Amino acid sequence: MKIVPAYKNNQIIIAKVAVGDSFFSRARGLMFSKKLDPQHGFLLKNCNSVHTFFMHFTIAVVYLSADFVVTKIIPLMPRRRLSGDRSACHTLELHPVTLAELKLKVGDQLRF
Repeated sequence: MKIVPAYKNNQIIIAKVAVGDSFFSRARGLMFSKKLDPQHGFLLKNCNSVHTFFMHFTIAVVYLSADFVVTKIIPLMPRRRLSGDRSACHTLELHPVTLAELKLKVGDQLRF
């Protein structure tokens, strides 16, 4: 799986983002992981909905358009939930603390 940084305004905001760009990497996602490091994220390309079944922790979810503009933010998504955004093309999963520190808002442009 490819690891890339996430940028906002040409500054790195998340050092290590794992990119799920295949069927199997998106299907597995963060399921069965013990924890999510606050310095890491998981980008699900071509995916506009997520679930937290089989996850051991709460996540924050950022939905992104085709050109990585933030379309919707879920600051705290508990375990055993479903969420989606029909206008999104990609999904970024983060540690809730990381999202709070980044102060992302709808309309922000990200780059990976």
